[in-house]
Amino acid sequence: MSWKKAAIAAVVGAQVMMSCAFDASAEGATVVWKPIPSVQPEFQHEMFPSEVPESGRVPAVIQLLSNIPYYDKYEDSGGQPQGYLAPQEVQVVKAGMPWSDAHNWWKVRTWLGDKWINVPSKALDVAPPKQISLLDNTLMYANPDTNSPSTGSLAPQDVEVVAAAKRWFVADNFDYNTMTWLQIHTTWLGDQWIQIPLNRIGTLRSVVPEKEYFMNVSSIPQGVGEITAEFISPFNSTSYRVETKSGVQWMYYRGARVEESQESLVLYTRTTLFAQPDSYGEEVAILQPQKVEVFERINNNPYGNSQDESIWYHVHTSAGDGWVNKQFADPIDAKPTDVAIELKSNAELMNYPLGNWYKFAQASPQIVHPIRYWDDSVGNRWYQIDSYVGLAWLKLNSYSDRIVTDGFDPAIDMSFYTLYYNSAKIDGDELKLQDRQVGYMRDNAWYISIPFLSEGFRYDKSESGGWTTYQNSRFGNGFRIQAGSLQATTLWNGKEVQQVNLTAAPQVSPNGEIYLNEADVRYLFGTLITKVDNSLTFTLQAYNVTTLAIPTSVDSDQIVLNVAFRDSTQQLAADASPELRPKLTVEENGVPPAEAIQAYSKWVAPLQWDMAFFQYQAAKPLKVGQNQLRARLEIGGRILWQHEFTVMRTK
Repeated sequence: MSWKKAAIAAVVGAQVMMSCAFDASAEGATVVWKPIPSVQPEFQHEMFPSEVPESGRVPAVIQLLSNIPYYDKYEDSGGQPQGYLAPQEVQVVKAGMPWSDAHNWWKVRTWLGDKWINVPSKALDVAPPKQISLLDNTLMYANPDTNSPSTGSLAPQDVEVVAAAKRWFVADNFDYNTMTWLQIHTTWLGDQWIQIPLNRIGTLRSVVPEKEYFMNVSSIPQGVGEITAEFISPFNSTSYRVETKSGVQWMYYRGARVEESQESLVLYTRTTLFAQPDSYGEEVAILQPQKVEVFERINNNPYGNSQDESIWYHVHTSAGDGWVNKQFADPIDAKPTDVAIELKSNAELMNYPLGNWYKFAQASPQIVHPIRYWDDSVGNRWYQIDSYVGLAWLKLNSYSDRIVTDGFDPAIDMSFYTLYYNSAKIDGDELKLQDRQVGYMRDNAWYISIPFLSEGFRYDKSESGGWTTYQNSRFGNGFRIQAGSLQATTLWNGKEVQQVNLTAAPQVSPNGEIYLNEADVRYLFGTLITKVDNSLTFTLQAYNVTTLAIPTSVDSDQIVLNVAFRDSTQQLAADASPELRPKLTVEENGVPPAEAIQAYSKWVAPLQWDMAFFQYQAAKPLKVGQNQLRARLEIGGRILWQHEFTVMRTK
């Protein structure tokens, strides 16, 4: 049997032949095709037709059976046509697939140039292909009638087509297993008729053999096979014949090309050796830094975790042959660290950053001392620890775990909770929420409606003695203002904290709404105000604050309060001015505010792409004996947390 004939015969068993299986015990046996209802064909309906006749998938000429409107551009097809083509034969420039659908777009050549037409299947006639490849033993008939006696059988081979049944290309209910009649030419019986499914009308083409890797294909041992042929069909996606150790398989897609290589590769860090070029596949060993010899490689492998290092190398090592990829290894630019980490929840241990869950092991809540850290390309920080399963990497739970530097014992823990926002459109010198005016421009500054902001920020309003109070009952903070007064009072849990001076006195609109200068809005609400496109957006970040352990006595001349702080970096970048983040104030009761100690956040490390870790440290001098103190975290005049406490200085 010739290679061509063998290739054709092998196609018979292709899964790719659209919902069919076969049973043939020996070469030359009659092949029985068995429908598999659960397997449905998939067809690529192209929005912009792109197949050309040279591809072997669309005809070179079509016959129009009625007047068909034409367009100069495909994009203009929703409007009036430029004219009509009378019934005639036209040459095809390109078409969509499958072209035999109820309606299809064609680009055709006319005496006016290339035009676009949309042709109903019933207004179309197409000649069958001049040659097809038979994919199994096929019965012949003198007439297109299976009830008549068969005149013989054709083995898999290429045959010449001379005619076809009328509308031979139409699929019943879009089922491309629909049988159709073709008339072929034989040298010994003359012209004969055969009946085959539409999806087996096509041509088998040989290709230059190419070794490729296919991921997650159980029928291909180790995922490696050699493509030796392709089947091109007008009614089916191109399929590829793959020679494997267990026989011939057919695939709808190409795998990753495996190329021969002779090179040395230096592994500078611990690197995982895989049985296949698949990071989720079997791990053969963890290789220590060494030089290995490469005998195959896959360039631009689509099965990696990132595009940073996409090459897989098939290598000889002391642990045996296997595949390595530099992205599935300890990062070469990892740095040493001396921090401690308090894990508040179980942390999955990974064999490398971005890698697999290592031996399905976890680190339970505890304090760990990482060896190295590494920041990935999207901003996550990874830590390597020496665990009970060996060296492993973990990523912190940004909402609960804490980083503890040497000598830093946090008394207060603070973390981002949620975000509130309001937004209004800029309409000339006005701000509008739909038809409602919520702001206006005066002296080059915006004045904002306080009712508008309080609605979005969940503040309750009350009035007493000419003063208006806005209180956030959920978080405890608030403020009190009066129309025309440059003085305002900040509140915590309903109690006055301090009086502050405003940039401009609150204004009252004709409908009774109070408006504040944008600088005062920033201060009293502690909000960020940003211009986004043609809008002003007001964002309010909320935080959870927990008092951990504030000492009641010290034997030194000062008390040091440390704050561990996890903050979102989506609204405010990690390197933004510290003044924009919460401020820590420690003051003594009854002492002028000028003697208060203030501290701002200091960036420590990223936690994940949208979260970073910060620290505060404030040292407040103490007098011998009792010290009545107050600690406060606030953004502008918005108090996030306040705590009064007594500390005894013993000496």
